Amino acid sequence: MDDNHKEPQYGFSPPTQSYAPPQANTNGKAIASLVLGIISLITLPIGGGIILLGIIGFISGIAAIAFASLSFKEIKLMQMQGRGMAIGGLVCGIVATSLNVLAFVVAFVVGFTTAMNNA
Repeated sequence: MDDNHKEPQYGFSPPTQSYAPPQANTNGKAIASLVLGIISLITLPIGGGIILLGIIGFISGIAAIAFASLSFKEIKLMQMQGRGMAIGGLVCGIVATSLNVLAFVVAFVVGFTTAMNNA
């Protein structure tokens, strides 16, 4: 018989190395875009609300749009994650900014017509 031949041992498996592929990082600008977009929606001046909240909502909405467009470029270029967050931030930013502009226009028209009627 051959002395180098060994019988297989049942119930025992040799240790194997597992390979976990590296996960892509989430783009920070996409996260910032989503956060700023949500803030801009929260601070909408609904019903003639506080002017300061309207200004904060308008500025954060524009920032959300800017961060979303920058993150789209980085995500495509560097194969990063976060495209859904960037889309969410872009949509929230566009909706909040347009509603802020609409609220400003309505407030201006109402104020102007009231001033003209009192004069």
